[in-house]
Amino acid sequence: MKNDNIKLRFSTKSKLDVIYMKFKSGIQKHILSILLDAKEPITMGKLAQMVSLSEKTVRTYLKDLGNELENNGIELIKKPNVGVIVHVDEIKRAQLLRHIDNYKSEIIEFSPEARREYILSVLLQTRDTYTIQLLSDDLYCSKSTITNDLVLVEKWLIDHNLELKRKQNSGLWVEGNEEAYRKAMSDLFYEIREESLGADIDESELDNRIDIINYKKIKLMFPRIDLLKIQQIILEAEDKLEYSFTDQAFVNFIVHIAIAIERIKSNKSIETNEDTDKFLHENADEYRVAEWIVERLGKEFNLDIPKSEVYYISLHILGAKIQEQVAFENIDTLLNSQDEIYLSTARDMISLVSDILKVDLTNDKLLLLALTIHIRPTIVKLRYGLNLRNPILDRIKKEYTSIFGAAWACSSIFERNLNLTINEDEIGYIALHFAVALDRISRRMRAVVVCSSGVGTSQMVAARIRKKFSEIDIISIIPVKKLDESIALQADIIISTIPVQKPRKNMVYISTLVDEVDVLKIKRAIDNIQTVSSNMIEANKPKSKEPNGLIDEKFCFIDRERNKFPEIIEHYSSMMESKGYVKPGFSNNVLQREDKSSTYIGKGITIPHSKEEFVIVPKICIISLKKPVYWQGNDIKIVIILALRFKDVTTTKSFFKSFYNILDSDEAMNRVLNAADSNEIAKIFINGGNKSE
Repeated sequence: MKNDNIKLRFSTKSKLDVIYMKFKSGIQKHILSILLDAKEPITMGKLAQMVSLSEKTVRTYLKDLGNELENNGIELIKKPNVGVIVHVDEIKRAQLLRHIDNYKSEIIEFSPEARREYILSVLLQTRDTYTIQLLSDDLYCSKSTITNDLVLVEKWLIDHNLELKRKQNSGLWVEGNEEAYRKAMSDLFYEIREESLGADIDESELDNRIDIINYKKIKLMFPRIDLLKIQQIILEAEDKLEYSFTDQAFVNFIVHIAIAIERIKSNKSIETNEDTDKFLHENADEYRVAEWIVERLGKEFNLDIPKSEVYYISLHILGAKIQEQVAFENIDTLLNSQDEIYLSTARDMISLVSDILKVDLTNDKLLLLALTIHIRPTIVKLRYGLNLRNPILDRIKKEYTSIFGAAWACSSIFERNLNLTINEDEIGYIALHFAVALDRISRRMRAVVVCSSGVGTSQMVAARIRKKFSEIDIISIIPVKKLDESIALQADIIISTIPVQKPRKNMVYISTLVDEVDVLKIKRAIDNIQTVSSNMIEANKPKSKEPNGLIDEKFCFIDRERNKFPEIIEHYSSMMESKGYVKPGFSNNVLQREDKSSTYIGKGITIPHSKEEFVIVPKICIISLKKPVYWQGNDIKIVIILALRFKDVTTTKSFFKSFYNILDSDEAMNRVLNAADSNEIAKIFINGGNKSE
């Protein structure tokens, strides 16, 4: 179904499909409408004037449009010194014009979020200027609505270190350095919501690591690029590297190569520095494979690719997570082959989190190997500013808040051992490793898999479950209508990809992706079914013990007035500064770090902090908000300002041990939110969530 773009674009579809088509067409629809109306060839100059673009830009759009028309049996004729005309029979011409007119007459109300995504996509990928009038036509709204939308668009661009430029009678465009530009395009890819996606596409040639949602997003962002070519090149590169990327790393790599191709076509390339050169020479294998990738991309896409792009691709290879295909008998061999700094850092993390959770994980070799393998790409991403999002971060925060909170303590290890500041995306991955270790079990389970999709998808879900769970025997794969009592009684666990009206106690609901969060859901369900206590931490919670004087009632507050997050940070930071706990500039540094990476950990809690150089005496400031504030997409109820020296592991550990116990108890969190005064809040935190006797 590669060649039915025209049919999709000019057939009446749902609102969501229209959004999908608009990302792909935009100016092309306008140009095609003009050409279909014309009885004689139109010169390039006149056509450019009619669509308010340069002749060079119009030629680019005509090239793409011509290829798509040709695939649908329509000829776009270009005559030198004469002009351009569409050669099509009158019946098809009338059909196309009628569909375009239907679009023009149809009243469609796009959400502000959908309009913002579309405007950003156009501005980041248009190789010339784009006018407010064109955006208004594309999105079926007034120019004043677009003008209002541009306020949020401009803020988004500023947050990504880019600038929106405007020129009267010319249009809009975006300026900024190339690194920021590419990061912004990557961010936009991850922010596109499922509601902005539409038409079904053929997924038969996709690698099983690319789910349909991500593929639609990629096609939406990069409609002019043959992504199957990129996929094939990466598959061959994996053979050369002798390892495979994880699902998300595979998608990330495709996205970043697509971004590079788009930018190179616009005569833009990335820059490198001496530190990058030195680092890549130390990783010669990945560099050689990156050279091969660039050579292949140049041939496949007819591009002259600068050498700097080899560095760019090398870093993305080194920053990608690798699939861990580990046999138990090979663990010691693999551990012995790892870099000592990665091993020692992983051991320190396990020791610290074990102490916080009161569970001994120090003998778990699988956890040690998983963390060690994870650390190298994490270092590359942090050191070189690679923008690789954790796509399931929100789910991790929601479903594993307490473990995520405990994993934040690993910031101290990264700062002490590696001199790096870790972000929330990487904290999420670390939390998953610990959650998997906590939920690891050994007894085999009989499972029934329930799917509503076709045989292919059902088998794929089952295969992924078998790959993730050696202890599970899948005895049946059935549609939901065949799930009866006799089948249910045969199974220890029922794994369903669709909600069931009357779920059984031994049923767990997952997505068809069977991603990391789904794996943990299944593990947790197995644990419950076996009647093994799913809260082994609860029985071992530490008794009441003050965390090194970090917390006292003088710095616990109930705020009934402030309704803006920056105002809250500035107000309470100034109080800490006046008492000599932090240096001037503490609050500014806290907010700067918040702009780079959110410190929201779930359950309405955020733990903002500064670089340790602004800390004089370690202290914790706790603020319970009677009026939750909205910050970075989350409703904040509790703000815990950390003035900690993360390299001081003892102090950090002391706080997070107490903090973990509170996060793990909804009852303790409710007591904090409903506390009558600051003294009560202080006691809850000092006692580690335990009630005072």
